[in-house]
Amino acid sequence: MKDQHDNLTIDWLEQNKNTGDLNELALFAGAGGGILGSHLLGWNTVCAVERDAYAAQVLAQRQNDGILPPFPIWSDVCSFNGKPWRGIVDVISGGFPCQDISIAGKGQGLDGARSGLWSEFARIIREVEPTYAFIENSPMLITRGLDRILCDLAKMGFDAEWGIISCANTGGAHKRERTWIVATNTRRKRGKRLKQKQIQRFSGLPWGKDIRSIEDLRRRPDLPQPLVRRINHDVAFGMDRLKAIGNGQVPVVAKSAFEYLGGAA
Repeated sequence: MKDQHDNLTIDWLEQNKNTGDLNELALFAGAGGGILGSHLLGWNTVCAVERDAYAAQVLAQRQNDGILPPFPIWSDVCSFNGKPWRGIVDVISGGFPCQDISIAGKGQGLDGARSGLWSEFARIIREVEPTYAFIENSPMLITRGLDRILCDLAKMGFDAEWGIISCANTGGAHKRERTWIVATNTRRKRGKRLKQKQIQRFSGLPWGKDIRSIEDLRRRPDLPQPLVRRINHDVAFGMDRLKAIGNGQVPVVAKSAFEYLGGAA
Protein backbone atom coordinates (compact mmCIF):
# COMPACT_ATOMS: atom_id res chain seq x y z
CA MET A 1 0.00 0.00 0.00
CA LYS A 2 1.33 3.43 -0.91
CA ASP A 3 1.68 6.00 1.86
CA GLN A 4 0.72 9.67 1.76
CA HIS A 5 4.14 10.61 0.37
CA ASP A 6 3.68 8.35 -2.66
CA ASN A 7 0.19 9.70 -3.24
CA LEU A 8 1.43 13.30 -3.00
CA THR A 9 4.17 12.60 -5.53
CA ILE A 10 1.89 10.81 -8.00
CA ASP A 11 -0.77 13.51 -7.78
CA TRP A 12 1.77 16.25 -8.44
CA LEU A 13 3.34 14.46 -11.40
CA GLU A 14 -0.07 13.69 -12.90
CA GLN A 15 -0.87 17.40 -12.85
CA ASN A 16 2.44 18.42 -14.45
CA LYS A 17 3.48 15.55 -16.72
CA ASN A 18 2.25 17.13 -19.96
CA THR A 19 3.84 20.54 -19.57
CA GLY A 20 6.86 21.70 -21.52
CA ASP A 21 8.72 22.87 -18.42
CA LEU A 22 12.02 21.50 -17.16
CA ASN A 23 12.06 19.38 -14.02
CA GLU A 24 14.45 20.71 -11.37
CA LEU A 25 16.34 19.09 -8.50
CA ALA A 26 17.34 21.92 -6.14
CA LEU A 27 20.45 21.17 -4.06
CA PHE A 28 21.42 23.38 -1.10
CA ALA A 29 17.99 24.92 -1.59
CA GLY A 30 17.98 27.23 1.43
CA ALA A 31 14.70 29.02 2.04
CA GLY A 32 13.74 28.91 -1.62
CA GLY A 33 15.10 32.07 -3.25
CA GLY A 34 16.71 30.04 -6.02
CA ILE A 35 13.59 27.93 -6.42
CA LEU A 36 11.50 31.07 -6.90
CA GLY A 37 13.98 32.06 -9.61
CA SER A 38 13.51 28.65 -11.19
CA HIS A 39 9.77 29.18 -11.22
CA LEU A 40 10.28 32.51 -12.97
CA LEU A 41 11.96 30.41 -15.67
CA GLY A 42 8.94 28.09 -15.77
CA TRP A 43 10.63 25.07 -14.19
CA ASN A 44 8.96 22.39 -12.05
CA THR A 45 10.81 21.68 -8.80
CA VAL A 46 10.42 17.95 -8.16
CA CYS A 47 12.80 17.59 -5.20
CA ALA A 48 14.97 19.73 -2.92
CA VAL A 49 17.87 19.03 -0.58
CA GLU A 50 18.40 21.28 2.44
CA ARG A 51 19.96 20.39 5.81
CA ASP A 52 19.04 23.54 7.77
CA ALA A 53 15.87 22.82 9.73
CA TYR A 54 14.52 26.36 9.58
CA ALA A 55 15.09 26.73 5.84
CA ALA A 56 13.44 23.35 5.24
CA GLN A 57 10.46 24.49 7.29
CA VAL A 58 10.16 27.61 5.15
CA LEU A 59 10.17 25.47 1.99
CA ALA A 60 7.45 23.28 3.45
CA GLN A 61 5.37 26.27 4.55
CA ARG A 62 5.62 27.86 1.10
CA GLN A 63 4.25 24.60 -0.30
CA ASN A 64 1.43 24.74 2.20
CA ASP A 65 0.75 28.37 1.21
CA GLY A 66 0.53 27.36 -2.43
CA ILE A 67 3.50 29.55 -3.42
CA LEU A 68 5.54 26.44 -4.23
CA PRO A 69 4.21 23.11 -5.53
CA PRO A 70 4.54 19.98 -3.36
CA PHE A 71 7.94 18.29 -3.53
CA PRO A 72 9.97 16.17 -1.10
CA ILE A 73 12.76 17.77 0.94
CA TRP A 74 15.82 15.60 1.58
CA SER A 75 17.94 16.63 4.56
CA ASP A 76 21.44 15.38 3.69
CA VAL A 77 23.18 15.90 0.37
CA CYS A 78 25.75 13.25 1.30
CA SER A 79 23.12 10.51 1.55
CA PHE A 80 21.05 11.64 -1.43
CA ASN A 81 21.01 9.07 -4.24
CA GLY A 82 20.61 10.70 -7.63
CA LYS A 83 20.37 7.52 -9.69
CA PRO A 84 16.58 7.01 -9.31
CA TRP A 85 16.06 10.55 -10.63
CA ARG A 86 17.89 9.94 -13.91
CA GLY A 87 15.50 10.52 -16.80
CA ILE A 88 13.19 12.59 -14.58
CA VAL A 89 15.33 15.60 -13.67
CA ASP A 90 16.35 18.02 -16.44
CA VAL A 91 18.15 20.60 -14.31
CA ILE A 92 20.21 20.34 -11.14
CA SER A 93 20.56 23.73 -9.48
CA GLY A 94 22.19 24.94 -6.32
CA GLY A 95 24.60 27.18 -4.50
CA PHE A 96 26.91 24.92 -2.52
CA PRO A 97 28.42 26.40 0.70
CA CYS A 98 30.73 29.35 0.07
CA GLN A 99 32.31 29.72 3.53
CA ASP A 100 35.70 28.36 2.42
CA ILE A 101 35.58 30.38 -0.81
CA SER A 102 34.29 33.81 0.21
CA ILE A 103 36.58 36.67 1.19
CA ALA A 104 35.45 36.27 4.82
CA GLY A 105 36.68 32.66 4.94
CA LYS A 106 40.12 31.12 5.35
CA GLY A 107 40.63 30.59 1.65
CA GLN A 108 40.68 26.80 1.68
CA GLY A 109 38.46 26.74 -1.37
CA LEU A 110 37.11 23.37 -2.48
CA ASP A 111 39.44 21.64 -0.01
CA GLY A 112 37.53 23.13 2.91
CA ALA A 113 35.01 21.10 4.89
CA ARG A 114 32.01 23.16 3.77
CA SER A 115 32.81 24.25 0.23
CA GLY A 116 34.22 20.78 -0.33
CA LEU A 117 30.59 19.69 -0.64
CA TRP A 118 31.06 20.52 -4.32
CA SER A 119 32.21 16.89 -4.57
CA GLU A 120 28.71 15.77 -3.54
CA PHE A 121 27.16 18.20 -6.02
CA ALA A 122 29.36 16.71 -8.76
CA ARG A 123 28.53 13.16 -7.67
CA ILE A 124 24.80 13.84 -7.97
CA ILE A 125 25.29 15.41 -11.41
CA ARG A 126 27.06 12.21 -12.51
CA GLU A 127 24.29 10.05 -11.10
CA VAL A 128 21.38 12.03 -12.55
CA GLU A 129 22.91 13.05 -15.90
CA PRO A 130 20.69 16.14 -16.29
CA THR A 131 20.53 18.35 -19.34
CA TYR A 132 21.69 21.36 -17.33
CA ALA A 133 23.65 22.10 -14.17
CA PHE A 134 23.04 25.57 -12.74
CA ILE A 135 25.56 26.56 -10.06
CA GLU A 136 25.94 29.65 -7.86
CA ASN A 137 28.66 30.74 -5.42
CA SER A 138 30.82 33.58 -4.16
CA PRO A 139 32.60 35.85 -6.68
CA MET A 140 35.86 34.62 -5.10
CA LEU A 141 35.19 31.25 -6.73
CA ILE A 142 37.04 32.45 -9.84
CA THR A 143 40.35 32.18 -7.93
CA ARG A 144 39.36 29.52 -5.40
CA GLY A 145 38.04 26.57 -7.33
CA LEU A 146 36.35 27.60 -10.58
CA ASP A 147 39.00 25.86 -12.68
CA ARG A 148 38.41 22.60 -10.84
CA ILE A 149 34.64 22.86 -11.19
CA LEU A 150 34.89 23.53 -14.92
CA CYS A 151 37.28 20.57 -15.26
CA ASP A 152 34.91 18.29 -13.32
CA LEU A 153 32.00 19.37 -15.51
CA ALA A 154 34.00 18.83 -18.70
CA LYS A 155 34.90 15.30 -17.61
CA MET A 156 31.18 14.61 -17.23
CA GLY A 157 30.47 15.88 -20.75
CA PHE A 158 29.25 19.39 -19.91
CA ASP A 159 30.06 22.61 -21.74
CA ALA A 160 29.97 25.49 -19.26
CA GLU A 161 29.52 29.24 -19.43
CA TRP A 162 30.18 31.35 -16.34
CA GLY A 163 30.08 34.96 -15.23
CA ILE A 164 29.80 37.26 -12.23
CA ILE A 165 26.33 38.79 -12.09
CA SER A 166 25.06 41.10 -9.37
CA CYS A 167 21.72 42.37 -8.13
CA ALA A 168 22.67 45.76 -9.54
CA ASN A 169 22.92 44.21 -13.01
CA THR A 170 19.22 43.39 -12.80
CA GLY A 171 18.13 46.76 -11.40
CA GLY A 172 18.57 45.96 -7.70
CA ALA A 173 19.49 48.60 -5.14
CA HIS A 174 22.45 46.61 -3.78
CA LYS A 175 25.47 44.97 -5.42
CA ARG A 176 25.67 41.37 -4.10
CA GLU A 177 27.89 39.87 -6.78
CA ARG A 178 27.75 36.12 -7.32
CA THR A 179 29.47 33.68 -9.66
CA TRP A 180 26.99 31.80 -11.86
CA ILE A 181 27.67 28.75 -14.02
CA VAL A 182 25.36 27.24 -16.62
CA ALA A 183 26.62 23.87 -17.86
CA THR A 184 24.95 22.01 -20.73
CA ASN A 185 25.19 18.24 -21.10
CA THR A 186 26.53 17.52 -24.58
CA ARG A 187 25.61 13.85 -24.25
CA ARG A 188 21.91 14.29 -23.56
CA LYS A 189 19.13 15.91 -25.48
CA ARG A 190 16.35 17.64 -23.61
CA GLY A 191 14.24 15.03 -21.91
CA LYS A 192 10.70 14.20 -22.94
CA ARG A 193 7.77 14.75 -20.67
CA LEU A 194 6.98 12.18 -18.04
CA LYS A 195 5.15 9.08 -19.19
CA GLN A 196 3.07 6.73 -17.08
CA LYS A 197 5.97 4.32 -16.53
CA GLN A 198 8.12 7.18 -15.29
CA ILE A 199 5.40 8.23 -12.87
CA GLN A 200 5.29 4.70 -11.50
CA ARG A 201 9.06 4.69 -11.23
CA PHE A 202 8.99 8.04 -9.46
CA SER A 203 6.43 6.83 -6.96
CA GLY A 204 8.86 4.08 -5.97
CA LEU A 205 11.64 6.46 -4.95
CA PRO A 206 12.88 5.95 -1.39
CA TRP A 207 11.08 8.02 1.22
CA GLY A 208 13.40 7.25 4.12
CA LYS A 209 13.76 9.00 7.44
CA ASP A 210 15.97 11.64 5.82
CA ILE A 211 13.09 12.91 3.68
CA ARG A 212 10.73 15.39 5.27
CA SER A 213 7.25 16.09 4.05
CA ILE A 214 5.15 19.10 4.99
CA GLU A 215 3.37 17.01 7.62
CA ASP A 216 6.66 15.74 9.08
CA LEU A 217 7.92 19.29 9.55
CA ARG A 218 4.69 20.47 11.16
CA ARG A 219 5.02 17.80 13.85
CA ARG A 220 8.54 18.82 14.88
CA PRO A 221 8.42 20.94 18.09
CA ASP A 222 12.11 21.88 17.87
CA LEU A 223 11.68 24.06 14.78
CA PRO A 224 11.20 27.83 15.18
CA GLN A 225 7.74 29.09 14.41
CA PRO A 226 7.25 31.75 11.71
CA LEU A 227 6.20 35.26 12.61
CA VAL A 228 2.92 36.67 11.39
CA ARG A 229 4.48 39.65 9.65
CA ARG A 230 5.68 39.26 6.07
CA ILE A 231 9.11 40.18 4.69
CA ASN A 232 10.91 40.41 1.34
CA HIS A 233 9.19 38.39 -1.40
CA ASP A 234 7.83 35.67 0.93
CA VAL A 235 11.23 33.96 1.07
CA ALA A 236 11.81 33.63 4.82
CA PHE A 237 10.01 34.15 8.13
CA GLY A 238 10.83 33.83 11.83
CA MET A 239 13.82 34.40 14.09
CA ASP A 240 16.29 32.79 11.66
CA ARG A 241 15.13 34.83 8.70
CA LEU A 242 18.27 36.98 8.46
CA LYS A 243 20.48 33.91 8.12
CA ALA A 244 18.15 32.41 5.54
CA ILE A 245 18.04 35.62 3.50
CA GLY A 246 21.78 36.18 3.79
CA ASN A 247 22.47 32.71 2.41
CA GLY A 248 19.74 32.92 -0.23
CA GLN A 249 19.65 33.73 -3.91
CA VAL A 250 17.73 36.67 -5.37
CA PRO A 251 15.09 35.11 -7.67
CA VAL A 252 15.29 37.65 -10.51
CA VAL A 253 19.10 37.44 -10.54
CA ALA A 254 18.99 33.64 -10.76
CA LYS A 255 16.56 33.86 -13.68
CA SER A 256 18.64 36.49 -15.45
CA ALA A 257 21.88 34.56 -14.92
CA PHE A 258 20.50 31.38 -16.47
CA GLU A 259 19.16 33.24 -19.49
CA TYR A 260 22.26 35.39 -19.97
CA LEU A 261 24.66 32.44 -19.80
CA GLY A 262 22.85 30.58 -22.53
CA GLY A 263 20.44 28.29 -20.72
CA ALA A 264 17.18 27.44 -22.48
CA ALA A 265 14.05 27.99 -20.39
